[in-house]
Amino acid sequence: MSKNVTSFINKLEKLNDTELEVFVPSLKKVVKAKSLNLKQQKDLISTVLDGLKGSIDFNKTLNRIILNNTTVKDLKIYDKIPLLVALRVNSLGTIIKMGDEDPIDLQRVLDNIKSTPFELKDTKVVKHEDLKITLKIPTLRQESLLLNKCEQDVTDAGEGSFKAGIGLIYLIEIVKYIESLEIGEEKIDLEDVRVSERMELVENLPLVVYTEISRFIQEVNEYTNKLLQVDNYEISIDADFFDISDDE
Repeated sequence: MSKNVTSFINKLEKLNDTELEVFVPSLKKVVKAKSLNLKQQKDLISTVLDGLKGSIDFNKTLNRIILNNTTVKDLKIYDKIPLLVALRVNSLGTIIKMGDEDPIDLQRVLDNIKSTPFELKDTKVVKHEDLKITLKIPTLRQESLLLNKCEQDVTDAGEGSFKAGIGLIYLIEIVKYIESLEIGEEKIDLEDVRVSERMELVENLPLVVYTEISRFIQEVNEYTNKLLQVDNYEISIDADFFDISDDE
């Protein structure tokens, strides 16, 4: 690469270092984040071509962008919403066209983020006989670690593995919320064992505990859904969210 191009790229990177301020309800403070660049947009949009694997890669890419563009390293999965919406508005404007719906002003989502009470509890304990399950809302880093494993397993299984891949995503969604398992005096912290072992442990949980685990996960989903609700329409954060080619 020529010196002129290298020098110009360095100047462009400095432009991308411009920071915006984003209010993150869970932290009750403003977080600084660098603007999106075209490569990040390309990485997000390109995942739409890869089916199930692309869906996993899209979420991995979202997490990577947030962690790269902010200085906060312990962000939780629900922190994605305020940061991604703010980054999208900063780079592409507030108006978005989703499918056949009328254009939506994302300022209304930013207003939701400020006005919706943050009442989630970070942990929960589920008990069944001698079994004690400690649930905890995962960070973006923890989720990305599991998504890496999920993506690799889907890739290794080949194109005919759609059914198996759906089952894997279902399992990962539960695994990422489980911090530890205890039976009597024996305790396993799931972060201390391999991802494959975590999945095997969770597969062997009695089904009777699923309702309480599911309720904990649902509370997180309901909170994020409220943030993205505009009138009767719920905005989807997918590849189209970062593409304005159909918004005109």
